[in-house]
Parts: sequence; C-alpha cells; structure tokens
Amino acid sequence: MKKLVILLVFVSVFAQETTHTVKEGDTLWDIAGFYYQNPFLWPYVWRANLTNIADPHWIYPDQNFIIPPSPEEALVEVPEEMPVYVPEEEVTMIPSALEPTTEVISVVKPEERIFSEEVIHRAGFIVDEDMPYWGKIVGTEPKAERVITSFKKVYIDRAGDVAVDDKLTIFRPGKVITHPKTGKRLGREIIVLGTALVEAIGEEGSRCKVMASYDLIKDGDFVTPYEPILAPEKVELIPATKEIEGYVVEVKTERRLTPPHVFAFIDQGEQAGIAVGDIFDVYQERNVGGKDMPDFKIGKIQVISVFNEASIGLVLADREPISMKRGERCRLASEAR
Repeated sequence: MKKLVILLVFVSVFAQETTHTVKEGDTLWDIAGFYYQNPFLWPYVWRANLTNIADPHWIYPDQNFIIPPSPEEALVEVPEEMPVYVPEEEVTMIPSALEPTTEVISVVKPEERIFSEEVIHRAGFIVDEDMPYWGKIVGTEPKAERVITSFKKVYIDRAGDVAVDDKLTIFRPGKVITHPKTGKRLGREIIVLGTALVEAIGEEGSRCKVMASYDLIKDGDFVTPYEPILAPEKVELIPATKEIEGYVVEVKTERRLTPPHVFAFIDQGEQAGIAVGDIFDVYQERNVGGKDMPDFKIGKIQVISVFNEASIGLVLADREPISMKRGERCRLASEAR
C-alpha cells in the first residue's frame, strides 16, 4: 500500500507543468532525460516552447522553458472513487523537491554506459563505398511535417519485403572520410538520425513510427534495416602490447541534440587489429621559437566501432574545452580483452 501512495503522489505532481531555466551546457536531450527519465522525449519540450526555440540544436542560458506533463504520465488515470487506506506508521513523506513549483532546477546528467547499443548506434558508421539504396522517407502523417521527431508517423517507399515490427535505421549520408596526410579515401560517413518500427504495409509503401530521434529527421532521409549491435557489458584493459600509431581523421564537435558525447574517427581499423574498447592517446605537436618540442598529450579516444580502415571512438578529453582536431597523432595506449 505504501508503494501505491508514493506512485499516486508522484504521478499527480509530475502531471503538472513546471518551469526550467536553462544553465550553461544544457540541451533538450538532457532536460528531457532529467524530467521524464527518457531523453528521447525531447521533442515534447521543444514543441511546448516553439516561440522561444528557433532551432532545437541551440538553447541559451537563462531561457525559461515550460516542461509539460510527460506523454507517458498523461496516460495514467487515478480513479477518484478508489479510497486509499494507509496506516499512520507507513506514511512516507514526499521530499519537498517533488512539490509543484516553478523554482529553477538545474539539470543533473545521469551517467551513461559508454558501450551501450544506443551510444554505438548514434555514433554512426563508415562504409567503404556509398550505401546501397534500400528506401527513404517519402511522406509524413499528418502531411508536410517540417521536421520529424520521436513518435511521429512517416511513410517509406518499401513494401514487398517488409514485415510489421521490422526495425529500421534512419540515416543521412555524410561526407567522404579522407586521410589527413595522404588524402586517401577511408570511406563515407553515415550519420544515424534515429530508429523506426514498421506499423503497416501497403501496395507500394509502408507506414512507420519513429521510435528514437537522435537529431532532426526530414522528409527524404534514408532508411535501412536495423542491424543489431553487440555492445560489450564491460571491457578489461591491459597496456598496449603492440605499437600502433595513426592520425585523428575527424572530430565531430558540431552541436547535436545528443551530447555529452563527442565522437572522433581515426585511421586505424580492422586491418590493424583494432578492437572495441581499445584506447588511443592523442598528442599535439609543440613548436617553440621554431624548435620542435616533445609532443603534448591532450586526451584519449576509446574505440566503440571498428571498420575496415578506420574506427569511431568516444573522445575522453584530459581538459576542457576539447581542442582535439583533424590531423593530430594518436598512439595505442591500452588494449581491450
């Protein structure tokens, strides 16, 4: 009975609107994760504040946002006629922080496991050649949606070999990845925007529901069958047993809706024996008065996806702000096993 009372109070509190004042470093992704315990509900915060948010990629300190009731909580109904009896000794006090308020609350960012399927998926991937065409978004429900976010309906131009509940990856081709020193092509970046589930199948197309949006999705973006990701539960590291040096090929520092992760590409992959979990130290070359000085370590990259001639990793900066850039040298420091 005690648990029931706590649940009812929690639902009644968070079914009301509150207000959040943006702090430095906040994102809609973080805010939704804090208030709803589900960062993929960021579009609900965005839509409730369209007059204040011109672009959901950019929000600014001291902006005040309405935090609407979670769509998940709105589905919970508490019957008024159901009396609740709680013995006096079992009453649990609800912390005052849960009371309806417009008081400013700073976002607490939950710790996220590095090697989760979601993190690896939204980091994107690298293909040797251009992605073969499988399908694309050709319409929305309702029609002419300007941008597409979580839980929106979309239509795709694929029907014959699709089944209800098939999971799809929504993506956009990125730029060709080249080596910073030799110019050699290492592959093409694929920017993963989210996932969708097939809901219904027609003669020449299918209707899907967007289940997760890592960034803004648009009509014309591409879809392909989702490939399950084997994310290791834990990684045991040992000092590097082989000498492998390479270069940072790209650092994805542009503002996205799904921080705090900064992803980087390096020019070492399967051909060099790189594995998920391996850590590279990254160095900047130092020159003082025209004289070469010892290199300076600025951070680390932990590999989360490995491809033929390149890998994608998570930047682990030794200092802020992240100053890592294309062309800097990296050296294998720890191996995963």
